[in-house]
Amino acid sequence: MKKANGFHLWAYVRPYRRYFFPACFAIVAECALEITIPFLMNILLGNGMERYEEDGKVLYDLNLPFVLMIGGIMVAFAIVSLALGIITAKYTAKTGRALGYELRKAEYRKIQSFSFRNIDSFRTNSLVTRMTNDVQIVSDTFCQVMRPLLRSPIQLIFALAFAITMSARLSVVFAIILPLMAGILVFMTIKARPRFIKVQKSLDSINRVTQESLVAMKLIRANDKADYENEKFRTVNSNLATVSKKSLGFIAYNHAIMQFMTYSCTIGILLVGGNLALTAQDALFINDMASFLSYVAQLLASLTMVSNVFMSFTRSEASLYRIKEVMETESEILDNGNPENKIENGAIEFKNVSFAYAKESLVLENISFRIESGQFVGIIGQTGSSKSTLAYLLERFYEVDQGQIEIAGKSIRDYPLAELRKNIAIAFQSPCLFSGTVRENLLWGNEKATDEEILKALDICCSKDFVLEKLPQGLDTPIGQSGSNVSGGQRQRLCIARAILRRPKILILDDSFSALDRITEGRLKENLKTRLKDMTKIVIAQKVSTIKDADRIIVLDQGKVDAIGTNATLLERNAIYRDIYRLQEEGKECRQA
Repeated sequence: MKKANGFHLWAYVRPYRRYFFPACFAIVAECALEITIPFLMNILLGNGMERYEEDGKVLYDLNLPFVLMIGGIMVAFAIVSLALGIITAKYTAKTGRALGYELRKAEYRKIQSFSFRNIDSFRTNSLVTRMTNDVQIVSDTFCQVMRPLLRSPIQLIFALAFAITMSARLSVVFAIILPLMAGILVFMTIKARPRFIKVQKSLDSINRVTQESLVAMKLIRANDKADYENEKFRTVNSNLATVSKKSLGFIAYNHAIMQFMTYSCTIGILLVGGNLALTAQDALFINDMASFLSYVAQLLASLTMVSNVFMSFTRSEASLYRIKEVMETESEILDNGNPENKIENGAIEFKNVSFAYAKESLVLENISFRIESGQFVGIIGQTGSSKSTLAYLLERFYEVDQGQIEIAGKSIRDYPLAELRKNIAIAFQSPCLFSGTVRENLLWGNEKATDEEILKALDICCSKDFVLEKLPQGLDTPIGQSGSNVSGGQRQRLCIARAILRRPKILILDDSFSALDRITEGRLKENLKTRLKDMTKIVIAQKVSTIKDADRIIVLDQGKVDAIGTNATLLERNAIYRDIYRLQEEGKECRQA
């Protein structure tokens, strides 16, 4: 796949700078205050008691004003740090959720621009996972790591600097522990990444199996295949559990190792510091030791945060890579037509068109024919002769590999996609209705259509009576999911009415009469011919009865045009058409007998 412009995460954070930058400032300020508190504690311990000698004894006197002043500053810093923490949590959450919103929106729009070949290359279930689970992981990671990502380097550098300043001798423990922790972290990160990628791919499989089983639920029940589907789901679910256990196990190992290193470092410092305290000539060494341990705690906490950040990044990197794949994939259908070009009529011409889905074997080869504007044209052929592919190419769902398709004398590539698809309407064999009312489904074809236009389209499709008289609320009757509360034939006629409402120059009916009885089919075809005279009608059919009265019939055979003519001429001159006709007509006569 070709790559579009580079994908940059900052482009989706930038619109929410009003959240992002205050969060960054609050994080840095909070970290600075927390680093300062141990330093103030060291000053307090070192100067809060005034040392003096009396009668040969060493005595201490509390410097109360100094203690109250430094203590008050420490309390104030703690309160301000708490407030900054609340601000940080609020604004990082807003930024993270906004990032998720922008990524989902951008990814959805990108997918809408894809050609069918682009979608086929990713697979639908994978695109669903990338737009939901992967985006959620990136958004959650952003919320979780923004604070430690800024805090940990600052805290690490300053805590290490203060610790070394207080006691260079104690800091020698870091020379052993820090390189060891860094090496372990890099090793864990490298090993974890492939495991997180496997988790996301396993989620793709879960979505695929779930989607297929829900869509085919009636078929599964009818064939008593519930156990088979349960086993198939158990397999992919078990695989997801296995790879998830391995990937999350790495996070657990990382946490345990970092905890062990933290405790080892603390013990090492206590051992070294304890020996130094016993031999120290300076009585204030114990005070320095207490402050030093505070900085050690901050330093080790920052290292643990760095470790967690790396693990989170490693997990989200796999998801971010999958999102990036989608966003950087350039659709093969480029919308570079001249905006001034308008489709004036429905004349169509295929000129030596060849096409292959997988760039390997051609499914259409050297296709040439012409359809005059307003004609009623039928396309017929055996299963697998790529009849529907002609419609997909005309709409530019796919790009032709060779040759050219013209509408109204211009190449379809010369028209903007919006202009092309506004003037071509398709009703498919498998009708698609959305949740909502009948009216809302019809207005989906043309949101500006009036009730009068809706009723006219329904009348042309022989649906006016059943909508107004049989449906309980007429046009305002709710439609169940996928049109579950209307019959197959009713769904097909509603979808044809929706296509007609667009007032296109070209109407393509891809086996859209398959669920209709012969009387309704005959009336509908007659209405199309007499009431939509200026509209080019292309009917793709399996049945001869559907297209035998068409102005012209195109016979396809194994991706090639075998013959073009009327019903009478094809019966006389074309063997393929004659065989289909005789098989269907003789079969019909046998059924009637």
